Amino acid sequence: MGNSKFSNIQLDVYNRFTESVSAYQIKSSKTKYYLSQGQGAPEHIHPDYLHKGKKHMNHGQRIPYQSKVVKESPEKYHALMSTLKDVCQVVSDVIKKHLPDLHAQISIFCDILPLNDRPTTHPFPGCVINLQVATEGHLDSGDDTICVVIPFGDFEGGELVLSDAGLMINLQEGDVFIFPSFRLTHFNMHFTGVRGSLVMHSDKDGKRWVKDRNGWQFHMATLVS
Repeated sequence: MGNSKFSNIQLDVYNRFTESVSAYQIKSSKTKYYLSQGQGAPEHIHPDYLHKGKKHMNHGQRIPYQSKVVKESPEKYHALMSTLKDVCQVVSDVIKKHLPDLHAQISIFCDILPLNDRPTTHPFPGCVINLQVATEGHLDSGDDTICVVIPFGDFEGGELVLSDAGLMINLQEGDVFIFPSFRLTHFNMHFTGVRGSLVMHSDKDGKRWVKDRNGWQFHMATLVS
């Protein structure tokens, strides 16, 4: 592998979100409500008046929220997303043409985000940029359906291995590779030169938002149809 330091830039537009909550109670009351997300919360009481014992609660986690790197470096993030806009659009068009059902399935989460926000990586909620990384074999258990890998740079080697399928794919700069990252164990081989990859991924936790807005769909603070 090259001598450059390994690094990974996590650019998820939205975190795998919403902490599991339990033993909530109304402020200034001894009545406790045992909740899973928003399920079971009293509908006539605003969520901001529910808390977990005496612990501080981040009420912003009831809804999808932007990841830390986006909030801390918004100008850099928007500049990068502007650069990737055309690439992301090509990926979206390819998936919509060849995998229309999956495109529709993945898009639902991004299409109902708060304030009608629309990630540049649509239909995916976010992306990761790997720089000088050779991974060990792994499954992306947090991914929902498929992910997209696009390598870039001046390198030799770095083949993508799908060990369960017995495949080693020699991806070159600009290739678009789509596969179920949660189902197939994968890693990339060692390489020489400078190698990076853009990875766009689906998010299993997004299902909770799609299903019932994390349990708050019919609450007085949400009222989402």
